Amino acid sequence: MPVISSPILYWPLLLAGAYLLGSIPFAQVLARLNGVDLREVGSGNVGAGNLTRSVGPVWGLAAGILDGLKGLIPVLLLLRSGLGPGAAGLVGVAAVIGHNWSIFMRGRSGRGLATAFGVILALNPPLAIWTTGWAVAGWKIGGGLAGFLGWGLLPIVSIAMGAPVTESMLVLLLSVVLIGRRMQGNPGDSMEWGDMMRRALYDRDQGASSTAETADDPLTP
Repeated sequence: MPVISSPILYWPLLLAGAYLLGSIPFAQVLARLNGVDLREVGSGNVGAGNLTRSVGPVWGLAAGILDGLKGLIPVLLLLRSGLGPGAAGLVGVAAVIGHNWSIFMRGRSGRGLATAFGVILALNPPLAIWTTGWAVAGWKIGGGLAGFLGWGLLPIVSIAMGAPVTESMLVLLLSVVLIGRRMQGNPGDSMEWGDMMRRALYDRDQGASSTAETADDPLTP
């Protein structure tokens, strides 16, 4: 593929395009095909997890794959076009931001995990093993804490693996975006600092029991 020679000329278009691509709420689209509005069921979160619980695992898997491709494809294409991992990854981060705060959903939407995984898979596949391992471990030790370890510590893992500085900085930015969205929680959640820090670590609000659902899978009567 041709090498990109003057990215500064169209850099705003790349970022805007990635944001708009990331903003496509595939989970909500698939839910509406089944007569469901994800904002009105379950956690109210417009993501694959809520779709799985509200409609079914097949639909949730489909949304997860589509969301992952939103991060994977743009980064792969830009890497093949000659952009470095830092610049291409920044476009991937824009896609994650679009997914988390979709213009089409008028604000917060999904949690960005699948889209971020796509970005990591395109940039550095071995890093994806770390997040996948903690995702699996989440079934045993609790998804909230495992999610924090998987994504919060990812920049340290990137540095330990000898990744270039620009790539590690990009991974750090990606982790900040994910943890920030996690701290925000679902519509109606408390925005007190203590509650946000609790969601960052455990993805759980105060008073939730050990068997209760996390912020992404909230308490129900």
